[in-house]
Amino acid sequence: MLRKCIIVLALGLLLAAPASARKYGDNTMLVSPSMFVLDYQGSKLTVHTEINLGDIDRNSLEMSGAVGGLIRPVFVKSDNRGNLVAKFAADDIRTIVEPTTTRLKLTGKYKDGEPFSLYDTIRVK
Repeated sequence: MLRKCIIVLALGLLLAAPASARKYGDNTMLVSPSMFVLDYQGSKLTVHTEINLGDIDRNSLEMSGAVGGLIRPVFVKSDNRGNLVAKFAADDIRTIVEPTTTRLKLTGKYKDGEPFSLYDTIRVK
């Protein structure tokens, strides 16, 4: 009986996960957290992509938002699949967002010089 309960629970979690997970689309990135609180005292906002970190020029990365200006990541690394993950300082994020939502744009260049642009919209409170 316990074994059946565990199996049912595991299947339920597997079926529920895709419905609640945010998905990548064309030219998208995922920003975490998806809601930025202007009074937030934390240190970073993280951008996840599906671009291989080895294919890009790290020094070309910049982010823009609703308010003018460009900010640069404070840390760039790869995730466990080798994809680009960039972290931005919360103080810098505050300079490019405004309530209630902001569309963020991450731009950069591949090592061959071709540019790319990725987008995500976050809530701002």
